[in-house]
Amino acid sequence: MNSFWRSRYHLWFILSIITAIIFSLSGLKLAFQSPYVIQDDARQHIFWMQQFNDSDLFSGDLIANYFKSVSPWGFTYLYKIVSSLGINVIFFNKISPLLIAVPTTIYCFLVCLEILPIPFAGFISSLLLNQNLWLLDDLSSGTPRSFIYLLFLAFIYYLLRHKLFFCILLIILQGLFYPPTVLISAVILVLRLLSDKQHKAIYFSGLLTAVIILLIYAAKTSEFGDIITLEQAKLRPEFMPGGRSAFFSDNPKEFWLLGRRSGFLPIEWQYSLMGAYGAGLFWLKKYPHRFPLVKKVNKNVIILLQIFSAGLLLYCLAHLLLFRLHLPSRYSQHIIRIIIALLDGMTIAVIVHTLNLKIDRQLFKFSALISLLCLLLYPTYAAQSYAYRLGYVKPETTEIYNFLEQQPKDSLIATLGEEADFIPTLAKRSVLVSREYALPYHNGYYEQINQRVRDLITAQYSTDLETVRQFINKYQINFWLIGKNTFTINYLKSNPWLMQFQPEVSNAIEMMTKKEKPITSQLSNRCQIFTEQNLVAIEAKCITSLAENKTE
Repeated sequence: MNSFWRSRYHLWFILSIITAIIFSLSGLKLAFQSPYVIQDDARQHIFWMQQFNDSDLFSGDLIANYFKSVSPWGFTYLYKIVSSLGINVIFFNKISPLLIAVPTTIYCFLVCLEILPIPFAGFISSLLLNQNLWLLDDLSSGTPRSFIYLLFLAFIYYLLRHKLFFCILLIILQGLFYPPTVLISAVILVLRLLSDKQHKAIYFSGLLTAVIILLIYAAKTSEFGDIITLEQAKLRPEFMPGGRSAFFSDNPKEFWLLGRRSGFLPIEWQYSLMGAYGAGLFWLKKYPHRFPLVKKVNKNVIILLQIFSAGLLLYCLAHLLLFRLHLPSRYSQHIIRIIIALLDGMTIAVIVHTLNLKIDRQLFKFSALISLLCLLLYPTYAAQSYAYRLGYVKPETTEIYNFLEQQPKDSLIATLGEEADFIPTLAKRSVLVSREYALPYHNGYYEQINQRVRDLITAQYSTDLETVRQFINKYQINFWLIGKNTFTINYLKSNPWLMQFQPEVSNAIEMMTKKEKPITSQLSNRCQIFTEQNLVAIEAKCITSLAENKTE
């Protein structure tokens, strides 16, 4: 590489990293706007890791034990190491998108140059990928799936460079952080083996590594029972439109193409600078005399087709084996974002080069400078404008979490309100149930959660003191949080999650229609130990004491 291209390389490489940092800082601004802000999915994957600093937290907690069991080993031990260094796991989760985004950008840049060795194309590709990643909550979550872009792009780069050791290392890391990626990599290796006999040792070694990792995961049994079957899922409202884990849809376009869990295509395209015009690169290759830079696109471009083919194959297989390979969208949407970013970046570079040759140089340079400044400023606009898509959430009330954190560490809180979604993370205390943690994929886990919700609804809206006492004793409840509007018909009817639990909710609505007053409503003032805005915390032992005295 001569000095001219080295200088261009360094310029666009550095600008790519700067862009990733700008995007990340825009996201971090949202993450740190309040100590009570937390990323939506991080509440599931990170809360139990506070055990690393205090082993007394979440002892015997069903929800904590479940999410601990499904956490990938590498992800778990990364946070364990971080915690051993004295770094708060919630703080680390908030800054992890920046730590992931920069190397992801580097590998995106490098992969692009393996196909089209033009640094400007690498810059545009990495810019588009970053912009796309900050329009949804994959990267911002700091959860296992946020690692897929880094580990997959790194694998593709070393695969194109025929680096055996790093290919194997990346497959192992994929298995440790996001196992579905191993399947994608394995299919790509098979496709490479069919078309490239020269490097079959690399492909066979990588496949062997992938098979071993997949066998290890296949042999791993869950203490929470089997994964839900397709037949079972079709009978559960949780998987229907509006359900907690909505999957099925009567709209074929929604189900097969744009569904968050079932669809093939990324759902955020309408908000993105990226588009299918990148596929025009193959059209441009037919006219090298008009677009001379396209001649530099080398044979490595076949990797994009192989990636797409692998994603399509596994997407179809995941639908056929629902839900044994988890969600079909996990095999297509992530890699399509990568493919389109690379194709778009290269296409733009080819077109810009042609424009540079055909129009006034000074005018072009001025226009290019303005365009570059706009592109570098765009990250802040994108992240702030679509902040709601990044999944950062904050509770309406905050003091309740400080209060609960002062209570004994083995306290168990019962509530049907949204506070349950935040308590394990912000107060470090266990909850009986919560919509956020009510994932219906493992029968052994969800059957217990399902029963807990039904029992809680029955007890909270019961007019029988003994029923309430039995519920408290059954689950060893310590505190009961009740909102001021909890005992209204609209509260239940406007909550899609609660409406899934029939006939318990219908019975509660019927009771309130008759103007009957639940025991918890009657005792909310007498037994309350904390109140904030429209929220009341009731001490459970106060209710059981009243029940016992009444019996005597």
